[in-house]
Amino acid sequence: MEKDFEYVELFEIYKDLLTDKQRELFSSYYLFDLSLSEIADVEGGSRQSVYDAVKKVKIKLSEYEKILGVQEKTKRLEEVASLTKDENTARAIREIIER
Repeated sequence: MEKDFEYVELFEIYKDLLTDKQRELFSSYYLFDLSLSEIADVEGGSRQSVYDAVKKVKIKLSEYEKILGVQEKTKRLEEVASLTKDENTARAIREIIER
């Protein structure tokens, strides 16, 4: 389950790099908690085709993170913000993260 949450985080970061269909399938499965069968019924496909499509999105999200590293950089900035004793600096770092 922890691994799946990581994909949801990656989706929030990189969703604009996916096609509309990829976003729709991933959202249906992970965000709206529909089963593969339910999604297949709506899409007019098979459970296996939905599974394959969601799996491909997960691979893409991992590839985007490997190349761009936005999630990792955000985590590192958050660590720095939490370690700094200067509240203004911490606030400025968190503002950058939230953009």
